[in-house]
Amino acid sequence: MSRLVERIAQLRKIFVLWLVVLTAVSTPAAADIWVIDKQNSSVRFTWNHLGLSRQSGQFLDFDGRLEFTPTDPVAGSINVAIKTASLTTGVAEYDSNLKSADFFNVAEHPIITFKSTTIRQTTEKTGEVDGELTILGVTNPVTLQVMWNYTGEHPFAPINPTYKGKWVTGFTATTTVLRSAWGLTRALPLIGDEIRIAIEVEFLLKE
Repeated sequence: MSRLVERIAQLRKIFVLWLVVLTAVSTPAAADIWVIDKQNSSVRFTWNHLGLSRQSGQFLDFDGRLEFTPTDPVAGSINVAIKTASLTTGVAEYDSNLKSADFFNVAEHPIITFKSTTIRQTTEKTGEVDGELTILGVTNPVTLQVMWNYTGEHPFAPINPTYKGKWVTGFTATTTVLRSAWGLTRALPLIGDEIRIAIEVEFLLKE
């Protein structure tokens, strides 16, 4: 009888152990959380001006949250919010026009958002990020072509103790959109519909 009790106890321990193992296997590890280092990031865009040249502008104020683990990059996600009032072209007249109701309507639509939906890795260092870009309250799908530049301890760490133990990751992303898809139709076709977007972004690991 005592042997039977011992055997049942052993079977219970084995069962509990298997539950622990199965839970560990079936539950994915939480991704690391990163935040944008705005001092070392940029969101720029260019457009065709009357067929004469390409003009450019950028947004200076934006925030973002990246969930990213280097060993499983396709399981990550990215959410970005851009303040439209931070738009600048370097020309005051252009800035005023682009912030008006004729274009970005900063007063009524202060934020542009991008939220990823799917990530595909194409090579060891490149990938595509599908997401939803919302401008003027209109949401359209956009695909970013992304280059993964680096992930690791901050490169300044060996020479500047301020960066010791700080982890950083960096990406380059590009895409091309048609502004008319978001209702930005002013001055078409003299001012080009095609907008090329170039993003350089560094993220710091959230402590």
